[in-house]
Amino acid sequence: MTIHGDEVVIAALTGDAMAAWHAARAASAEHYPVLVHDAAWVTEPDYRPSDPPADLIARAASVDLEAWLAREMTRDEELLGTGLEGYYLDSYNAMSYGTQQTLVILPRPEPWAAFAYLDAYAMLGDGTELAVATARAWHDRYGAVPTVVGMASGFLVDRRPADVHAAERLAAEHVAIAGLSARTTLRAYARALMHLDQWCLYNRP
Repeated sequence: MTIHGDEVVIAALTGDAMAAWHAARAASAEHYPVLVHDAAWVTEPDYRPSDPPADLIARAASVDLEAWLAREMTRDEELLGTGLEGYYLDSYNAMSYGTQQTLVILPRPEPWAAFAYLDAYAMLGDGTELAVATARAWHDRYGAVPTVVGMASGFLVDRRPADVHAAERLAAEHVAIAGLSARTTLRAYARALMHLDQWCLYNRP
């Protein structure tokens, strides 16, 4: 099928979804694969960004992430916590939110461009370019690449935050764009991020 003139390949999955993702990524350096829970996430226009991906990518390049984070970051001490609250590393896995039934091969090789084609975190509308901009920043800083895109979006990560300050900044970004991601206080989530090689960002309408 095509999305705004770009050819996208959709394949139904019956086996190990992550094995299929790894195989697809190894097979081509010119395209990028992602998993989605249901093919409708791709095929139904109401479930994906309405603007052409090239336009979203261009607008994302001018997003001021510092100004956005300053506006969106919580100042609530109860939500921030002390950092001593508990967390469960096993809970940060996007695959736990349901079986990923579809592999999508996108026409661009850049991992962060996936968010210009597919809705993440129920952010359809102006938020879509934020999803692209943050994913690009995380790719640059942490080598983060998306594996699953949806209300629960998964990333594999090459590099963890180097210190608590960087981890708290990253945790604030995650919660600002996908408010249900932390599953604990923001500062405790930051400590979890220092041990994680995968992220799960989650939100719902």
